[in-house]
Amino acid sequence: MTDIEIWGNTIFTWLMALIAFIGVYFLLKILIKLVKNRLKAILKRSENTGSFYLVNFLDNTKNFFLVILSFYLASALVVISDKPNLYIKTIFMITFWIQVGIWLNQSIINFVDRRNRIESDAEGKTTMNALKTVLRIVLWSIVLMLVIDNIPGVQITALITSLGIGGIAVGLAVQNILSDLFASLSISLDKPFVVNDFIQVDNHVGTVEKIGLKSTRIRSLSGEQLIFSNSDLLNSRIQNFKRLERRRNVLKLGVLYQTTPEQLRKIPELVNNIFSTIDKVTLDRIHLSDFGDFSINFELVYWVESSDFTLHMDIKQKILLAIFDQFVENNIDFAYPTQSIFIETK
Repeated sequence: MTDIEIWGNTIFTWLMALIAFIGVYFLLKILIKLVKNRLKAILKRSENTGSFYLVNFLDNTKNFFLVILSFYLASALVVISDKPNLYIKTIFMITFWIQVGIWLNQSIINFVDRRNRIESDAEGKTTMNALKTVLRIVLWSIVLMLVIDNIPGVQITALITSLGIGGIAVGLAVQNILSDLFASLSISLDKPFVVNDFIQVDNHVGTVEKIGLKSTRIRSLSGEQLIFSNSDLLNSRIQNFKRLERRRNVLKLGVLYQTTPEQLRKIPELVNNIFSTIDKVTLDRIHLSDFGDFSINFELVYWVESSDFTLHMDIKQKILLAIFDQFVENNIDFAYPTQSIFIETK
C-alpha cells in the first residue's frame, strides 16, 4: 500500500509531507506565542523599545503567511515537477513580500504614534503624520514592484517603462490632485501653520482643524467649516496669529482747536502716567501728529506683550477709559466733526 505512487511520490511520502506541514504550522504558532509572552513580560518590567517592536512584529504575523510558509517547507519532502514547483515558489514569494509589507507598515505606524505621544508640539506631530503617509506610500509601491517581479512571465523593466508612459497621461489627468498632495507635504514640512493655529487667509479667519492630503479645514469664528485646497492655500497670503508674540496698536486722539497750548503739552504726560499703571503693555510713543479738518490729532502707539486677543481688547478698553477720565479731569475735549459759520456784518 505504501509503495503506491501518486504524482511520482509514494503515499508514505505524501503522508510525511502532510505531517510536516501541520507540524511546522503549529510549531510556528506555539513559538510565536511563547516569544510574545516572554517579550510582554519584559515590557511590563521596563519600557524596552526593541521588545515593543518585536511584539508588534509578531502580532502582525498573519496566519495566511504561516500556512503558505509551512506548505512551502513541507513541499521540499516530495518530488514535484518544474511547473507546479514554480507556482508554489511564486505563491510563497508573493505572500512573503506582502507579509514584509505588513510588518514594515505597522512598524512605521507604531514609530510615528510613539513619537506623537512623546511630542507635545503640534508642529512636530504634523510633520510626523506627513512623514508616515509618505513612507507608507513608498513602502507599498516597493512591495507592489517586488510582488510583480516574482510573477512568472512578467518583465518588470518593460512594465515600469509602460507605467512611466501611462503615468505621464495619468499625471496630466490628476494634475490638481497631485498639486494638492505636494502642497500638503510642503505645509507639513515647512510648517507655515499647524493644527490649532489661528490664521487669516485673505478675508477668512479661523482655527486650523485638519491638514489633509488634498484640503485643509478651518473652523471660522462664526462656526462654519471652511475648506481650502492645499495648493490654493499656499498661493494665498496667510497671517498666522498663533505665532504672534506681541500686538502693536495705533490710536488716534483728536481734540478741539479750542484746546490751549498748555493742555496740548500736557496730553503726552497724561498718557505716559496711564501706561505706567497698566501691566503687560509697553508705550512706544505719543506725538502730536497733525492738524486735521476739525481736530488737533495725536498718534499713540503701544505694544501689548501677549498674543491673547481677549487680553489685547481688555487692555485697549482700560486705556481708552483711562484717557477719557484724564481728559474730563483736565477739561480737555475730544473733537468731533463740526463746521463753524462766520457771518460778516457791514
